[in-house]
Amino acid sequence: SFLRPGENAEQDTTKFARVWMFLLFAVWVGASLAGVGKGVSTTLGALTLASFIAAAIFLAISFKKKELDKQIEDIGAQLREKYGDHFDIFRGLLIVTCIPVFLIYFAVSFVIQRIRSIKCCGYGKPPDSTTSTRHIPFTGWVTIEATRLLKEFLDWNTTKVFTYAIYWGIAFMILYVIVAQFTLVFLSWLIEMTQVMPLGIVTAILVGIGMTMFLLPPVPGVPIYLTLGIVIVPVGRATLGVVGSIVYALGVSLCLKLLACTLQQKLIGGLLQHKVSVRQFCGVNSDLMRSMKLVLKQPGLGIDKVSILVGGPDWPTSVLCGIMNLDLLPILIGTLPVIFLITPTLLTGSFTYMANVTTEDGQAEFPWAGTLGTVCAAITALVQFGSMVVAAYFLEHTVSNRKEDLESIEIDEEVRRADEKDKKVNDAYEEITQWDALPVLAKIFLTLSLTTMIVSCYLVQFFNSRCFVEYDLTFTIDEHLDGDWLNIIKPLGAIANYLFLASVVLLLGFRSWAMRKAKIKSRND
Repeated sequence: SFLRPGENAEQDTTKFARVWMFLLFAVWVGASLAGVGKGVSTTLGALTLASFIAAAIFLAISFKKKELDKQIEDIGAQLREKYGDHFDIFRGLLIVTCIPVFLIYFAVSFVIQRIRSIKCCGYGKPPDSTTSTRHIPFTGWVTIEATRLLKEFLDWNTTKVFTYAIYWGIAFMILYVIVAQFTLVFLSWLIEMTQVMPLGIVTAILVGIGMTMFLLPPVPGVPIYLTLGIVIVPVGRATLGVVGSIVYALGVSLCLKLLACTLQQKLIGGLLQHKVSVRQFCGVNSDLMRSMKLVLKQPGLGIDKVSILVGGPDWPTSVLCGIMNLDLLPILIGTLPVIFLITPTLLTGSFTYMANVTTEDGQAEFPWAGTLGTVCAAITALVQFGSMVVAAYFLEHTVSNRKEDLESIEIDEEVRRADEKDKKVNDAYEEITQWDALPVLAKIFLTLSLTTMIVSCYLVQFFNSRCFVEYDLTFTIDEHLDGDWLNIIKPLGAIANYLFLASVVLLLGFRSWAMRKAKIKSRND
């Protein structure tokens, strides 16, 4: 029913956009699970890619052939109207993932065009251009189809698309290298160090680490629960047993989540609610936050309110509750259903560790743990998907059906003025960074940043075994990495990391120059 054609193009557009947003969230879930179960994150990534392809196929077969072209045209127009401001983000993703494919396509197009130009091959002289492609570079050198595609590329905001492409690359490298590789080494070191410590001290260490991670706005709760599941079992199994250790870890995880909500609401939201920068960072004037405010202020604990407390983003939701001066106890009670997310996540971590434990004769001590770990990871993804989808549904329902109530919520004037001030700088930045207006050196910086980022991403993606040493949770740095954790990086991996750092430095140099120019321009205007 999610993909069934609607009554008009607008309904089809909304469904299509929701499918792709849903699938992009699957990528985020895969990133959350990366580094704990390589098979899980890889499988989830493959399923997500397959789902992207399936969504495109469903779009094609949902209409009769004679209606397909018109439907695609109508959907395209609706997408541009509804989501045009965000197109460059997805274009950036297209560039960083598919640029080699485009280069191969243009190379093949060039060869085909040259063959067509040879009279002895029996082809007539191909048209050099059409009215719509006459002024496009390389017209006549590649096929008309490739020229039209090139025209589409040239109509993009090149600077913004390149910048978003680099951001996508940074996100990929952080999740795929720092999370999936270095976090694995850190967890193995943490397990090794804490195995000889009392359970109470280990718990205190994990609570400190978890609280620090919770107080960072971008960090979701999943990696924290995974870490607790991985570390507490080997420490506590001698005294509490495996089952007792898991139950103990569940209690610690829930208390940690509730403590984090308390600090975020009272310490950050409550004490810093007078800081304009904090309210601006939370986006209190946005439709999303205003609809959250409307739902969270409702008395009682309805499913809409609980779904936001559980499925909403951790940091902004709790801080928003503090800014609104909501009572702490009802919020904590409404957050308790998060145990349904914590349980499978923590079990994923515990079973992942147990799957790597062997007996003295080299046999797996828990041969069934790997399978259960995969099942729990799938349940974790399902629960995370479900909570986010339910929260998004109620927020959208509020925006669509309670417009008068939303409009009655007073606009934060201080935040509005700060947003307007930022908008002037951003508008100046947009004007200065138009590709045709950029100086040659700025273009070189941005292009080199994109190139080095793409090469870096492709190296670690397609040559992973040549970039990093194979490493498991039960390994030790002394035995398997010769005492140096950096030895997990092979020479090719070092090249990929250096290219990544070079890309980031080049981008920072470009943005520093552009922002300085934008601030000067906004002041002069």
